[in-house]
Amino acid sequence: MKRNIIKLTAVIAFSAVTFGSFAQKKNVTDAIMTYKKYNPMTNGIEPSKKTVEEARKFIDLAAVNPETAEDFKMHLYRAEIYYSLIEVATMDAAKNPLDEAKMSEYEAISKASFKKVLEDPKKTWSSDAQTFMGFRSDMMFNQGIEAYNNKKYEESLNAFLVSYYLRSFLGEEYKDAEINTTLSLNNHVDKLLDAKEFDKAIVSVNSVLEVFPNNIDALISMVNIYLQKGDVSNTEIYINKALAIDANNKQLYYILGTSYIELKQNDKAAEALSKAIEIDPEYNEALYQLGAHYYNWAAETRTAAMNLDMKDPKVKEMEKRANELFTLALVPLEKYIEKNPNEKSILDILYKTNTKLGRIEKGQEYKKRLEALKQQ
Repeated sequence: MKRNIIKLTAVIAFSAVTFGSFAQKKNVTDAIMTYKKYNPMTNGIEPSKKTVEEARKFIDLAAVNPETAEDFKMHLYRAEIYYSLIEVATMDAAKNPLDEAKMSEYEAISKASFKKVLEDPKKTWSSDAQTFMGFRSDMMFNQGIEAYNNKKYEESLNAFLVSYYLRSFLGEEYKDAEINTTLSLNNHVDKLLDAKEFDKAIVSVNSVLEVFPNNIDALISMVNIYLQKGDVSNTEIYINKALAIDANNKQLYYILGTSYIELKQNDKAAEALSKAIEIDPEYNEALYQLGAHYYNWAAETRTAAMNLDMKDPKVKEMEKRANELFTLALVPLEKYIEKNPNEKSILDILYKTNTKLGRIEKGQEYKKRLEALKQQ
């Protein structure tokens, strides 16, 4: 009799363990079955919010129970459910503003579970994870392509940013989306600058810099915006941010040099343009700009000297400085004309500058070339 009681007790104990395990696995099943009803496009936002919230309750129970906490299928659906919480909240953002703290929490949980799924040595559910996020990312990417081709650059910019963001749930860097984001941004900012919509342009660039803080094109766009606004302080801030990332970017030094010309900071302009040429001795635009800058600076200095009383001791000093600047202008301009032999305006400057400096023979050489071009 005693032995039978022991057997019965053992059966009850075994049944309890089995039922407990079944109950916990049932939470995964219930989460899946509930989540399968989630379809905001068909069912609407409010019903879908309720559905995914209910699915979350089941999956949260499964996530904290030792029986299912490390189950890869559980993590797949946990990742999908928590992503869907973000998705449906974003769709509803017009009526109910996003709770950024919650969105960050949902994102972290979703990414952590996707990571678990992808790290499974057997890759049991990896393709399901790839399909789930890949489909959404590709859909946004294709929307971006269509918008870009229709010159709707703000729409394409946002679509490519979302496409990139969605791939980040799988720990991927979607390079094509990043490249197309930059192309869209450049075109969008150009249109906004033409319309003088500087503040809107700044918002668009910041949306890219939040995702790609080291994006040189975005930083250059910000420089161009602040240049056109006449905001010297912010222009320099973003130039220096860009140079900290790419100290050998000739375009940045060129932009910095031209911005200093606009600001009448002649020495800084010459230094920046010279740096651009140091990086690339064949940099056509910088050669032209530096030569023109020295020439204009020299001409302004000479004009200022002429406006002084001839007895003023500063006159000789300024004349000397003007000649130094004219001499400096010759170096980049002569290199420029080697590559662009038919530039009449540069030939004219070289003719006049050499003549002013007493280099008569060299000046006449450029004059003859200029006259020959005029007769063509």
